[in-house]
Amino acid sequence: MRGYDIWGSYPVWYTEPAMDEQGNLTLKIQGSSLESYAYRRKIRANLSYSGVDQIEIARQLLTHMAARPEGDMGFVLTPGNSGVLRDRTYRAAESATYGERLEQLANVADGCEYMIRTYIDPATGERVRQWVWGYPTLGSPTITRDIAQPGKIKSWSYPSDATQAATAWQARGDTIQDDLSTASEPLMSTVYEDAAKLAAGYPLLDQTADYSTVRDQATLNGYAQTLAATRSGSVSIPRVTVHFDDDFSIDPNFLGDVARFTLVNNWFPLDEFGAPTFVKEWRIVGMDLKPPTADDQEERAELIFEEAS
Repeated sequence: MRGYDIWGSYPVWYTEPAMDEQGNLTLKIQGSSLESYAYRRKIRANLSYSGVDQIEIARQLLTHMAARPEGDMGFVLTPGNSGVLRDRTYRAAESATYGERLEQLANVADGCEYMIRTYIDPATGERVRQWVWGYPTLGSPTITRDIAQPGKIKSWSYPSDATQAATAWQARGDTIQDDLSTASEPLMSTVYEDAAKLAAGYPLLDQTADYSTVRDQATLNGYAQTLAATRSGSVSIPRVTVHFDDDFSIDPNFLGDVARFTLVNNWFPLDEFGAPTFVKEWRIVGMDLKPPTADDQEERAELIFEEAS
């Protein structure tokens, strides 16, 4: 809670009470965001959608997940459509979770984003768990939040990881061969390359991503195309720890907003004209809240930005 606002609601998945040799008691509690519940539920019926908007498919998956009262988390589903129609078939024999299928539905070319927000309804005083979506992304495109060092930024890291890098992507699906007397091979997507990265001097690096239940060529192509557009080259995931106060208005219920990130320090000094050499704009896609402790009374949050190539 922050004031009367809910900044997080988490199912508790693990607890561990313990005592050390000096008799000090501790209790470790671990949980995940509300989206994690969908990954604990299997789709145990055959579901098929033809020419249905991707947002409506997502809503129907969540509605199906909540059919039994024991599995109803009380999610309020935001209406509206993206205008992107999909064909999807989900078989009970695939033993996939609702969370996996929602993630795959979102992470395809021309996909969407979603999250679950929790807040107190000012009219009723009740806690609301609202499933919200954004197309093509969440966030407010007209808002840019300034975060700077010196200023609110306490620490930062800016890694670049090429250990799983690729410049050519292919997606591998299920086999479409039903004749058991002949050899079967999985369905493969078209290979999508990042021409800009290759022209800039990156070597040709290959990756294949598995989607073991997909039997539609266009869907596989969409996955490979998205990977080529978002995961090519070395991946940088900037992380920044900021100090919260009443003037700092970033709210984890509204992830997706853009932050203008300015650093001035020994690694990124001012240029010869006195201007910052590091000014980037990235979408905030995650927050790791750090409440005050006995040793440190400042409230902090680690901001996680969208992957930047």
